Amino acid sequence: MEKENKYPIKYAVLELKEKGGYLVGYKDIARGNIVSKCYVLESTIRYTSDGGSNLFHKVVFPFSNLETFKRSLRNQSQYIGEKTIPRYDFDNDPYKATVVSELFDTYEEAKEKAQAQNEKMKSQTILEISYHTSGPNLTQAIADYEQEFTKHLAICQSFEELALLKTEDMNITPSMSKIKKMEVPK
Repeated sequence: MEKENKYPIKYAVLELKEKGGYLVGYKDIARGNIVSKCYVLESTIRYTSDGGSNLFHKVVFPFSNLETFKRSLRNQSQYIGEKTIPRYDFDNDPYKATVVSELFDTYEEAKEKAQAQNEKMKSQTILEISYHTSGPNLTQAIADYEQEFTKHLAICQSFEELALLKTEDMNITPSMSKIKKMEVPK
């Protein structure tokens, strides 16, 4: 029998990526941002030298493999892989963890953030195209990119819908303030 999982659950923005090939130096290619439920493993405050601070969270997204989903679409099916649950490696580091800066209690809040990040991604790429292309080719290059971006975003949206359907059993944790104080050994 599997041990019950009691990690807090929140919404977060997941950046869906594909493995890039030779032309992009084998770097991952971001295709779009979606909303997903996630298991929250850690929250860390990082203080900066200017007196500020940043809050980061290590989370595990149950589904994040865009390539598996795209392969299934070519076979006229919709499969996003097996559900990933939090695990730890030999060094007690979370396996398949992603660092995010924001967690959300509602889908709507997270969706707003994901859409803003998609618009930012689109704008940055158009600026890069404008920088590298000039003359009459610029308009066509931007139109081609926007068409490609819209196609990839539609696939990401389908992935989001299926992931949310497959995680209906994951209930959002209303509050994460139940922190137990650990005694420091003397």
